[in-house]
Amino acid sequence: MKRRAFLALAGGLAVAPGSVLAAKKTNTNTSSKPAAKATAKKPAGKAGAKAAPAKSNARGNTANLRPSAPNQPPAGHVTGMRPAPLPRPRQQSWRHYDLVVKVAAPDSGQPLRAWIPVPSENDWQRVEDLDWQGNYGKAGLRRDGDSGLLTFFAEWPAGTRAPTLELKLRLGTRQRLFDITRRGATPETEEVLNQNLQSLGPWPQDVLAELAERITGRIREPMPQALAIYDWVVDHGISCSGAPESIQAALCARNDGGAGLSGIFVALCRACGIPARRVSGQRLGPSRQSPSLGASGDVSTAQHWRAEFHAPFYGWVPVDPADAALAQRQDGDSGALRKRLFGFWEMNWAAYSSADGVHLPQGPGESLPVVDRPLLAQVERDGSVRLLGRQGSISLEARPSEG
Repeated sequence: MKRRAFLALAGGLAVAPGSVLAAKKTNTNTSSKPAAKATAKKPAGKAGAKAAPAKSNARGNTANLRPSAPNQPPAGHVTGMRPAPLPRPRQQSWRHYDLVVKVAAPDSGQPLRAWIPVPSENDWQRVEDLDWQGNYGKAGLRRDGDSGLLTFFAEWPAGTRAPTLELKLRLGTRQRLFDITRRGATPETEEVLNQNLQSLGPWPQDVLAELAERITGRIREPMPQALAIYDWVVDHGISCSGAPESIQAALCARNDGGAGLSGIFVALCRACGIPARRVSGQRLGPSRQSPSLGASGDVSTAQHWRAEFHAPFYGWVPVDPADAALAQRQDGDSGALRKRLFGFWEMNWAAYSSADGVHLPQGPGESLPVVDRPLLAQVERDGSVRLLGRQGSISLEARPSEG
Protein backbone atom coordinates (compact mmCIF):
# COMPACT_ATOMS: atom_id res chain seq x y z
CA MET A 1 0.00 0.00 0.00
CA LYS A 2 1.69 3.20 -1.15
CA ARG A 3 1.58 6.40 0.85
CA ARG A 4 -1.37 7.98 -0.99
CA ALA A 5 -3.55 4.92 -0.37
CA PHE A 6 -2.44 4.74 3.27
CA LEU A 7 -3.37 8.40 3.88
CA ALA A 8 -6.73 7.93 2.18
CA LEU A 9 -7.57 4.97 4.37
CA ALA A 10 -6.19 6.49 7.58
CA GLY A 11 -8.09 9.71 6.87
CA GLY A 12 -11.31 7.75 6.43
CA LEU A 13 -10.72 5.92 9.70
CA ALA A 14 -10.14 9.22 11.49
CA VAL A 15 -13.76 10.17 10.89
CA ALA A 16 -15.18 6.63 10.95
CA PRO A 17 -13.26 4.77 13.67
CA GLY A 18 -15.34 1.64 13.37
CA SER A 19 -14.55 1.05 9.72
CA VAL A 20 -11.94 -1.45 8.62
CA LEU A 21 -10.26 -2.43 5.38
CA ALA A 22 -10.93 -6.14 5.01
CA ALA A 23 -8.28 -8.25 3.32
CA LYS A 24 -9.46 -11.03 1.06
CA LYS A 25 -8.79 -14.48 2.54
CA THR A 26 -6.86 -17.01 0.48
CA ASN A 27 -6.79 -20.74 1.14
CA THR A 28 -3.07 -21.36 1.65
CA ASN A 29 -3.58 -25.09 1.19
CA THR A 30 -4.66 -24.64 -2.45
CA SER A 31 -1.95 -22.43 -3.86
CA SER A 32 -2.95 -23.41 -7.38
CA LYS A 33 -6.01 -21.18 -7.08
CA PRO A 34 -5.39 -17.55 -8.08
CA ALA A 35 -5.57 -15.07 -5.22
CA ALA A 36 -7.48 -11.87 -5.78
CA LYS A 37 -5.22 -8.83 -5.67
CA ALA A 38 -5.80 -5.13 -6.14
CA THR A 39 -3.63 -2.06 -5.82
CA ALA A 40 -4.34 1.50 -4.76
CA LYS A 41 -3.70 2.68 -8.30
CA LYS A 42 -6.49 0.63 -9.94
CA PRO A 43 -10.20 0.44 -9.17
CA ALA A 44 -11.74 -2.85 -8.16
CA GLY A 45 -12.23 -5.19 -11.08
CA LYS A 46 -15.66 -5.97 -12.51
CA ALA A 47 -17.30 -9.33 -12.18
CA GLY A 48 -15.64 -11.82 -14.45
CA ALA A 49 -12.40 -9.87 -14.74
CA LYS A 50 -9.17 -11.81 -15.11
CA ALA A 51 -7.72 -12.88 -11.75
CA ALA A 52 -4.23 -11.93 -10.58
CA PRO A 53 -1.41 -14.52 -10.62
CA ALA A 54 -1.50 -17.11 -7.88
CA LYS A 55 0.09 -16.38 -4.49
CA SER A 56 0.41 -18.62 -1.50
CA ASN A 57 -0.64 -15.95 1.01
CA ALA A 58 -3.38 -13.35 1.20
CA ARG A 59 -2.26 -9.76 0.70
CA GLY A 60 -3.79 -6.49 1.73
CA ASN A 61 -6.52 -5.37 -0.65
CA THR A 62 -6.03 -1.67 -1.31
CA ALA A 63 -8.75 -1.25 -3.91
CA ASN A 64 -11.30 1.55 -3.73
CA LEU A 65 -9.63 3.39 -0.85
CA ARG A 66 -11.59 6.55 -0.17
CA PRO A 67 -11.97 8.68 2.97
CA SER A 68 -15.55 8.45 4.16
CA ALA A 69 -15.65 12.23 4.61
CA PRO A 70 -12.90 13.88 2.50
CA ASN A 71 -13.75 17.38 3.71
CA GLN A 72 -13.03 16.47 7.31
CA PRO A 73 -9.67 17.56 8.75
CA PRO A 74 -7.09 14.85 9.47
CA ALA A 75 -6.70 13.43 12.96
CA GLY A 76 -5.09 15.91 15.35
CA HIS A 77 -6.12 18.97 13.31
CA VAL A 78 -7.28 21.89 15.43
CA THR A 79 -10.39 23.63 14.16
CA GLY A 80 -11.82 26.99 15.12
CA MET A 81 -9.66 30.12 15.40
CA ARG A 82 -6.65 30.33 13.12
CA PRO A 83 -4.01 32.61 14.62
CA ALA A 84 -0.66 33.04 12.91
CA PRO A 85 1.19 29.73 13.12
CA LEU A 86 4.62 29.26 14.63
CA PRO A 87 7.45 30.08 12.22
CA ARG A 88 8.50 26.82 10.63
CA PRO A 89 12.05 25.76 11.46
CA ARG A 90 14.49 24.78 8.75
CA GLN A 91 13.46 21.28 7.78
CA GLN A 92 15.92 18.41 8.01
CA SER A 93 16.25 15.84 5.26
CA TRP A 94 14.21 12.65 5.53
CA ARG A 95 15.77 9.42 6.76
CA HIS A 96 14.14 6.10 5.89
CA TYR A 97 13.66 2.86 7.83
CA ASP A 98 12.15 -0.54 7.13
CA LEU A 99 10.20 -2.15 9.96
CA VAL A 100 8.99 -5.77 9.65
CA VAL A 101 6.61 -7.27 12.20
CA LYS A 102 6.08 -11.04 12.16
CA VAL A 103 3.36 -12.91 14.03
CA ALA A 104 3.65 -16.71 14.31
CA ALA A 105 1.00 -17.70 16.83
CA PRO A 106 0.52 -21.20 18.24
CA ASP A 107 -2.45 -23.28 17.06
CA SER A 108 -5.62 -22.46 18.97
CA GLY A 109 -9.11 -23.86 19.07
CA GLN A 110 -10.41 -20.31 19.60
CA PRO A 111 -10.30 -17.24 17.33
CA LEU A 112 -7.12 -15.15 17.64
CA ARG A 113 -6.68 -11.40 17.15
CA ALA A 114 -3.57 -9.24 16.78
CA TRP A 115 -3.01 -5.48 16.98
CA ILE A 116 0.16 -3.85 15.67
CA PRO A 117 0.54 -0.12 16.44
CA VAL A 118 1.24 2.04 13.37
CA PRO A 119 3.33 5.24 13.73
CA SER A 120 1.35 8.48 13.70
CA GLU A 121 1.59 11.05 10.89
CA ASN A 122 3.06 14.50 11.55
CA ASP A 123 5.76 16.93 10.39
CA TRP A 124 8.63 14.70 11.49
CA GLN A 125 7.46 11.18 10.65
CA ARG A 126 5.34 9.48 8.03
CA VAL A 127 4.36 6.05 6.71
CA GLU A 128 5.64 5.79 3.14
CA ASP A 129 4.62 2.24 2.31
CA LEU A 130 2.74 -0.58 4.00
CA ASP A 131 2.22 -4.17 2.91
CA TRP A 132 1.02 -7.37 4.56
CA GLN A 133 0.41 -11.04 4.00
CA GLY A 134 -0.67 -14.06 6.03
CA ASN A 135 -3.34 -16.72 6.53
CA TYR A 136 -5.72 -14.53 8.58
CA GLY A 137 -9.45 -14.41 7.97
CA LYS A 138 -9.54 -10.61 7.80
CA ALA A 139 -7.09 -7.79 8.32
CA GLY A 140 -6.76 -4.03 7.90
CA LEU A 141 -6.27 -0.69 9.63
CA ARG A 142 -8.34 0.46 12.59
CA ARG A 143 -8.23 3.55 14.74
CA ASP A 144 -9.25 4.02 18.37
CA GLY A 145 -11.61 6.99 18.28
CA ASP A 146 -10.62 8.19 21.77
CA SER A 147 -6.83 7.95 21.79
CA GLY A 148 -6.31 8.29 18.03
CA LEU A 149 -3.98 5.27 17.99
CA LEU A 150 -3.90 3.59 14.57
CA THR A 151 -3.36 -0.17 14.59
CA PHE A 152 -3.11 -2.90 12.01
CA PHE A 153 -5.71 -5.47 13.04
CA ALA A 154 -5.82 -9.14 12.03
CA GLU A 155 -8.14 -11.98 13.05
CA TRP A 156 -7.83 -15.73 12.58
CA PRO A 157 -10.93 -17.97 12.77
CA ALA A 158 -11.05 -20.82 15.28
CA GLY A 159 -9.06 -23.83 14.15
CA THR A 160 -6.60 -21.93 11.90
CA ARG A 161 -3.41 -23.96 11.58
CA ALA A 162 -0.19 -22.06 12.40
CA PRO A 163 -1.64 -18.50 12.31
CA THR A 164 0.83 -16.16 10.58
CA LEU A 165 1.09 -12.51 9.61
CA GLU A 166 3.91 -10.39 8.21
CA LEU A 167 3.53 -6.61 8.14
CA LYS A 168 6.13 -4.47 6.35
CA LEU A 169 6.32 -0.72 6.89
CA ARG A 170 8.55 1.82 5.17
CA LEU A 171 8.90 4.86 7.44
CA GLY A 172 10.34 8.33 6.84
CA THR A 173 11.58 10.47 9.73
CA ARG A 174 13.43 13.75 10.20
CA GLN A 175 14.91 15.35 13.29
CA ARG A 176 12.53 17.20 15.59
CA LEU A 177 14.39 20.22 16.97
CA PHE A 178 12.85 22.94 19.14
CA ASP A 179 14.16 26.47 18.54
CA ILE A 180 13.71 28.81 21.50
CA THR A 181 14.31 31.85 19.27
CA ARG A 182 11.10 31.13 17.36
CA ARG A 183 7.95 32.41 19.02
CA GLY A 184 4.43 32.58 17.66
CA ALA A 185 0.83 31.58 18.18
CA THR A 186 0.39 28.05 19.51
CA PRO A 187 -3.11 26.91 18.50
CA GLU A 188 -4.27 24.04 20.68
CA THR A 189 -7.71 23.18 21.96
CA GLU A 190 -8.70 23.67 25.58
CA GLU A 191 -9.87 20.07 25.60
CA VAL A 192 -6.42 18.73 24.67
CA LEU A 193 -4.64 20.96 27.17
CA ASN A 194 -7.03 19.99 29.96
CA GLN A 195 -6.64 16.29 29.15
CA ASN A 196 -2.90 16.67 29.60
CA LEU A 197 -3.28 18.27 33.01
CA GLN A 198 -5.00 15.26 34.57
CA SER A 199 -3.18 13.23 37.22
CA LEU A 200 -0.97 10.50 35.76
CA GLY A 201 0.26 7.18 37.11
CA PRO A 202 -0.08 5.42 40.44
CA TRP A 203 1.94 8.01 42.34
CA PRO A 204 0.39 10.02 45.24
CA GLN A 205 -0.67 13.42 43.96
CA ASP A 206 0.17 15.23 47.21
CA VAL A 207 3.73 13.89 47.02
CA LEU A 208 4.05 15.04 43.41
CA ALA A 209 2.65 18.51 44.17
CA GLU A 210 5.02 19.02 47.09
CA LEU A 211 7.99 17.74 45.11
CA ALA A 212 7.15 19.91 42.08
CA GLU A 213 6.96 22.99 44.28
CA ARG A 214 10.30 22.17 45.86
CA ILE A 215 11.96 21.64 42.46
CA THR A 216 10.67 24.82 40.83
CA GLY A 217 10.92 27.08 43.89
CA ARG A 218 10.26 30.69 42.90
CA ILE A 219 10.31 29.97 39.16
CA ARG A 220 6.97 30.97 37.64
CA GLU A 221 7.41 30.68 33.87
CA PRO A 222 6.51 27.31 32.26
CA MET A 223 9.69 26.95 30.18
CA PRO A 224 12.21 27.31 33.05
CA GLN A 225 9.91 25.31 35.33
CA ALA A 226 9.95 22.42 32.84
CA LEU A 227 13.75 22.69 32.54
CA ALA A 228 14.15 22.51 36.32
CA ILE A 229 11.93 19.39 36.42
CA TYR A 230 13.83 17.83 33.51
CA ASP A 231 17.19 18.36 35.26
CA TRP A 232 15.86 16.91 38.51
CA VAL A 233 14.44 13.81 36.79
CA VAL A 234 17.67 13.18 34.84
CA ASP A 235 19.84 13.64 37.97
CA HIS A 236 17.76 11.23 40.03
CA GLY A 237 17.45 8.80 37.13
CA ILE A 238 21.25 8.60 37.11
CA SER A 239 21.87 8.43 40.86
CA CYS A 240 18.69 6.53 41.76
CA SER A 241 18.68 8.12 45.23
CA GLY A 242 17.26 11.07 47.12
CA ALA A 243 13.72 10.84 45.69
CA PRO A 244 10.48 10.20 47.62
CA GLU A 245 9.99 6.49 48.21
CA SER A 246 6.65 6.42 46.36
CA ILE A 247 8.27 7.36 43.04
CA GLN A 248 11.66 5.73 43.58
CA ALA A 249 10.82 2.59 41.62
CA ALA A 250 9.83 4.57 38.51
CA LEU A 251 13.01 6.65 38.63
CA CYS A 252 15.21 3.58 39.10
CA ALA A 253 13.60 1.36 36.45
CA ARG A 254 16.19 0.20 33.93
CA ASN A 255 14.20 -2.06 31.58
CA ASP A 256 10.98 -0.13 31.02
CA GLY A 257 12.01 1.72 27.85
CA GLY A 258 12.02 5.08 29.63
CA ALA A 259 8.35 4.90 30.60
CA GLY A 260 9.13 5.59 34.27
CA LEU A 261 11.39 8.62 33.84
CA SER A 262 9.17 10.13 31.14
CA GLY A 263 6.10 9.45 33.29
CA ILE A 264 7.60 11.17 36.36
CA PHE A 265 8.58 14.18 34.22
CA VAL A 266 5.03 14.44 32.85
CA ALA A 267 3.42 13.95 36.28
CA LEU A 268 5.58 16.69 37.84
CA CYS A 269 4.84 19.08 34.97
CA ARG A 270 1.11 18.50 35.36
CA ALA A 271 1.43 19.10 39.12
CA CYS A 272 2.82 22.55 38.22
CA GLY A 273 -0.04 23.28 35.82
CA ILE A 274 2.02 22.62 32.68
CA PRO A 275 0.25 20.41 30.09
CA ALA A 276 2.51 17.45 29.33
CA ARG A 277 2.26 13.95 27.89
CA ARG A 278 4.27 10.75 27.48
CA VAL A 279 4.79 9.46 23.94
CA SER A 280 5.21 5.75 23.24
CA GLY A 281 7.37 4.63 20.36
CA GLN A 282 9.81 2.22 18.77
CA ARG A 283 13.55 2.52 18.09
CA LEU A 284 14.34 1.93 14.42
CA GLY A 285 18.08 2.34 13.87
CA PRO A 286 21.49 3.32 15.27
CA SER A 287 21.89 6.67 17.02
CA ARG A 288 24.12 9.45 15.73
CA GLN A 289 24.15 11.00 19.21
CA SER A 290 25.29 8.23 21.54
CA PRO A 291 25.98 4.46 21.18
CA SER A 292 23.38 3.39 23.76
CA LEU A 293 20.52 5.36 22.20
CA GLY A 294 19.92 3.26 19.12
CA ALA A 295 18.89 -0.22 18.01
CA SER A 296 18.90 -2.13 14.74
CA GLY A 297 18.10 -5.63 13.54
CA ASP A 298 16.04 -7.36 16.21
CA VAL A 299 14.16 -4.49 17.91
CA SER A 300 11.52 -6.66 19.57
CA THR A 301 12.37 -5.20 22.99
CA ALA A 302 13.53 -1.75 21.83
CA GLN A 303 10.38 0.19 22.68
CA HIS A 304 11.11 3.66 24.07
CA TRP A 305 9.07 6.42 25.73
CA ARG A 306 9.69 10.16 25.36
CA ALA A 307 7.75 13.21 26.53
CA GLU A 308 6.64 16.68 25.51
CA PHE A 309 5.18 19.67 27.32
CA HIS A 310 3.18 22.67 26.13
CA ALA A 311 4.49 26.21 26.63
CA PRO A 312 2.73 29.44 25.57
CA PHE A 313 4.16 30.91 22.34
CA TYR A 314 6.19 27.73 21.73
CA GLY A 315 3.64 24.92 21.50
CA TRP A 316 4.63 21.33 22.23
CA VAL A 317 8.30 21.03 23.20
CA PRO A 318 10.00 17.60 22.85
CA VAL A 319 12.19 16.21 25.65
CA ASP A 320 13.81 12.87 26.42
CA PRO A 321 14.84 12.61 30.09
CA ALA A 322 15.18 8.82 29.91
CA ASP A 323 17.78 8.89 27.12
CA ALA A 324 19.62 11.79 28.79
CA ALA A 325 20.04 9.68 31.92
CA LEU A 326 20.89 6.54 29.91
CA ALA A 327 23.62 8.30 27.91
CA GLN A 328 25.28 9.62 31.06
CA ARG A 329 25.10 6.23 32.82
CA GLN A 330 26.29 4.04 29.96
CA ASP A 331 28.29 6.29 27.63
CA GLY A 332 29.75 8.78 30.10
CA ASP A 333 28.17 11.72 28.29
CA SER A 334 29.63 14.95 29.64
CA GLY A 335 26.30 16.76 29.66
CA ALA A 336 26.19 18.19 26.14
CA LEU A 337 23.69 15.59 24.97
CA ARG A 338 21.67 16.06 28.13
CA LYS A 339 21.24 19.74 27.26
CA ARG A 340 20.41 18.88 23.64
CA LEU A 341 17.68 16.40 24.61
CA PHE A 342 15.68 19.20 26.21
CA GLY A 343 14.00 20.30 22.99
CA PHE A 344 15.22 17.56 20.65
CA TRP A 345 14.12 14.14 19.45
CA GLU A 346 16.54 12.11 17.37
CA MET A 347 14.28 10.41 14.91
CA ASN A 348 15.89 6.98 14.74
CA TRP A 349 12.60 6.29 16.51
CA ALA A 350 8.91 6.44 15.58
CA ALA A 351 6.08 7.64 17.83
CA TYR A 352 2.84 5.72 18.26
CA SER A 353 0.60 7.57 20.71
CA SER A 354 0.57 10.19 23.46
CA ALA A 355 -2.72 9.08 25.01
CA ASP A 356 -2.97 8.11 28.69
CA GLY A 357 -5.14 5.11 27.77
CA VAL A 358 -6.14 3.10 24.68
CA HIS A 359 -9.15 0.97 23.76
CA LEU A 360 -8.15 -1.67 21.23
CA PRO A 361 -10.81 -2.07 18.51
CA GLN A 362 -12.49 -5.44 19.15
CA GLY A 363 -10.12 -5.85 22.09
CA PRO A 364 -10.62 -6.21 25.85
CA GLY A 365 -13.45 -4.15 27.27
CA GLU A 366 -11.22 -2.19 29.62
CA SER A 367 -8.85 0.59 28.58
CA LEU A 368 -5.16 -0.32 28.43
CA PRO A 369 -2.73 2.20 29.95
CA VAL A 370 0.05 1.25 27.52
CA VAL A 371 0.17 0.05 23.91
CA ASP A 372 3.75 0.39 22.72
CA ARG A 373 4.18 -2.97 20.95
CA PRO A 374 2.17 -5.60 19.03
CA LEU A 375 -0.40 -7.51 21.08
CA LEU A 376 -2.01 -10.91 20.57
CA ALA A 377 -5.30 -12.07 22.12
CA GLN A 378 -7.63 -15.06 22.19
CA VAL A 379 -11.41 -14.79 21.95
CA GLU A 380 -12.90 -16.99 24.66
CA ARG A 381 -16.11 -19.01 24.31
CA ASP A 382 -18.08 -16.40 26.27
CA GLY A 383 -16.96 -13.68 23.83
CA SER A 384 -14.43 -12.06 26.15
CA VAL A 385 -11.00 -11.14 24.81
CA ARG A 386 -7.91 -12.31 26.73
CA LEU A 387 -4.51 -10.87 25.96
CA LEU A 388 -1.76 -13.47 25.55
CA GLY A 389 1.88 -13.32 26.48
CA ARG A 390 4.27 -12.87 23.60
CA GLN A 391 5.82 -16.34 24.06
CA GLY A 392 8.19 -15.68 21.18
CA SER A 393 5.25 -15.41 18.76
CA ILE A 394 5.86 -11.77 17.70
CA SER A 395 9.13 -10.33 16.42
CA LEU A 396 10.17 -6.93 15.09
CA GLU A 397 13.10 -6.17 12.81
CA ALA A 398 14.18 -2.68 11.77
CA ARG A 399 17.08 -1.14 9.85
CA PRO A 400 17.90 2.02 7.93
CA SER A 401 16.79 1.99 4.31
CA GLU A 402 18.44 3.66 1.33
CA GLY A 403 16.56 6.29 -0.66
